[in-house]
Amino acid sequence: MNSNIKEIGHVSFKLKDTARSRAWYEDTLGLKVGFVLQKVPGEDYIIYYQLRKGQFIEIFPESSVLTWKDYDGVNHDEWYSYQYATLGEGAGTRVQDPEQNTWMLGNGDPYISRVTYHVKDLQRSIDFYTQIFQLDVVEQDSRRALIRINGFQTVELIHHVYPKDNCTNNKGQCHYALIVRDIVAFVQDMADKGIQIWHGPKTAGMPYTEAYVPVKHSENTYNFYMQDPDDNEIEVMCYSEDSYQVKYAIQ
Repeated sequence: MNSNIKEIGHVSFKLKDTARSRAWYEDTLGLKVGFVLQKVPGEDYIIYYQLRKGQFIEIFPESSVLTWKDYDGVNHDEWYSYQYATLGEGAGTRVQDPEQNTWMLGNGDPYISRVTYHVKDLQRSIDFYTQIFQLDVVEQDSRRALIRINGFQTVELIHHVYPKDNCTNNKGQCHYALIVRDIVAFVQDMADKGIQIWHGPKTAGMPYTEAYVPVKHSENTYNFYMQDPDDNEIEVMCYSEDSYQVKYAIQ
């Protein structure tokens, strides 16, 4: 287990039909808004639905999604490597939001207990999590592997050869956020292993070309982006004392 990795802090989705989707997340799932980011007054940029303290579902509403020209408002699970999340304990019951993003609803209070990906090369993905992130495999067979993040969260990898090149611009699911304790040490570890880091999603085309300098971003958190072997985005974050995730979240 990597002692610098704390937890999965959020899973992120973009939604073209904001009103219908927000009604589903708030009325069907019963989630409450922890805080909202606005780049322009009166226009929501990111909505953070509260799970347990420090954990969120991050939603990019319609005004933000217009910047993703390739997303048609329907999640095509069968086309790409895809992410779905399990909330709560147990295997969960499969449900979908209005844009067909998949969730598994388990028992007890909702929290991110697992994120799941379809991957083209299972061993390559296992090597990424064990050699790059230095995490442990807790279950494995010829079709799937379960990677331990901490005592209550896992990443599930399922071998599935999807037909199209993976690109998060085309999908409802954007990324998950990996919360670390020391982001500078984590960046150095990634650099030592030859991993490219980015200022934002890879499709934005903003790679770091100089040494990483920790700068607080819009939520007063430190972050950078990287990709797994299937080009799924992973946002690496470190909370500060004045991070919105810490200060303004529902307790």
